[in-house]
Amino acid sequence: MSQALAIINARLVDPASEFDGPGGVRIENGVIADWGEQVETADLDTVIDARGRILAPALIDLRTAIEPGFTPDGETASHLAAAAAAGGVGTVVIAPNALTPQDAPGPLKAQAAGLGQQRVRMMLAGGATVALDGKAMAELGLQNQVGLAYYSCGDAPIGDARTFRRILSYASQFDHWVAARPADAHLSADAIAVESDWSARMGLPAEPAIAERMAIERDASLAELSGGKLLVDRVSTRSGLDALRHVRRRDIDIAAMASIAHLVLNEIDAASLDGNLRMTPPLRTEDDRLALIEAVAAGEIQAIVSDHRPTPFDDKGEPFAMAAPGTLAVEILLAALLGRVHDEELSLVEALRPVTSGPADLLGLEQGRLAVGAPADLVLIDGDRPWVCDPENFRSARGNCAWTGRRMTGQALQTLIGGITIHNSEV
Repeated sequence: MSQALAIINARLVDPASEFDGPGGVRIENGVIADWGEQVETADLDTVIDARGRILAPALIDLRTAIEPGFTPDGETASHLAAAAAAGGVGTVVIAPNALTPQDAPGPLKAQAAGLGQQRVRMMLAGGATVALDGKAMAELGLQNQVGLAYYSCGDAPIGDARTFRRILSYASQFDHWVAARPADAHLSADAIAVESDWSARMGLPAEPAIAERMAIERDASLAELSGGKLLVDRVSTRSGLDALRHVRRRDIDIAAMASIAHLVLNEIDAASLDGNLRMTPPLRTEDDRLALIEAVAAGEIQAIVSDHRPTPFDDKGEPFAMAAPGTLAVEILLAALLGRVHDEELSLVEALRPVTSGPADLLGLEQGRLAVGAPADLVLIDGDRPWVCDPENFRSARGNCAWTGRRMTGQALQTLIGGITIHNSEV
């Protein structure tokens, strides 16, 4: 049980209510007891003076990863928790991938057992197909006994419409979202870059933007047919966003996530052929990036995710075409979003909504907002603190980061979970 305390003289930002103004927060027994322009502090032993810095709900990241348990020097849940705390992230969802498919109830239960001991709130997403091969549906009902955030089809698009229909239909019985990467399985096969003049000149296997539009239209139709809830997993193109707007006219449950890399980086960055910039989906054009920014500002994207993917050096040290996709990003997420604010592409409320109240509403979580009775999961932010991205200083066990060497602005100073400080960079 945490003590009673208050944080005062802050710039309060609550995307759920669109509040952005001066004030403070009073915390009692791990929840928010009061918040606003004035809070009572006379009876408190601990009062933190924010000195005008930003105080917001701790971030919620719906897509992260750890490495398999048989990797002795790899990234564990403890590494991820420490990195999240340092990045101002209070809740993370560990999503499945090819190395950790999270498709079997037994291992999922064992994995979930240790997550409650971590410094941040941790949830699991279950693998929707066996070994994420897109062919056979996994034991979704038995997985659900663990208590899942959602079901995920992983990185590979499901080419079999019948299988995906079954997954959506079965998942609807548990009122779970099914996250699926929007990519036509045939047009995206073996692609490592966006289809563009650059990829054509380099002779790289490429994925056209229309592959995303086709997948969203198909998957939305299957959701309409089955009554399932479709979570578009990392929309990344203007064409895909156009399709998303079109299918939302129908009576279906559909939401969308986007990765922070696709809001900040583009194919020009990938042209360096640095393996750290190999992504799934591949980095897109600048027009696509700007379209994503517009969609975030309009509230059309419910969650921005780090898509944090720790990768061994040997897998990332290969030439670009052979490098494993993914980047460390959970400690970058906040600063990268603040960069969009400093560049006047987004307001602070617009930037923070899809990492606070947006994902909280999606999963029905109590955190992610400033509200009396809500968990006191908070982050105190210096929005102007300059720093240089150096993975050597990260809490991760790996060093594969697409932002290595870049100048960043803005950093989490203090992260609280249930009113308890789990990270304090000023101590």
